Amino acid sequence: MDKVDLKEVTKHINILNVAYHLSLEITEQRGLEVKAICPFCRL
Repeated sequence: MDKVDLKEVTKHINILNVAYHLSLEITEQRGLEVKAICPFCRL
C-alpha cells in the first residue's frame, strides 16, 4: 500500500470504530494509545 493511500484511508476510518464493529475487547485507553485483546489469542 502506498503511503498516500494509507493517509487517505486513515482520514476516513477510525480504528476504534473498526474495533467496536468487530466486538474486540478494549482493555486500556490512554490518549491516542488503545490496547485490545487479540481475537486470535482468545481461548
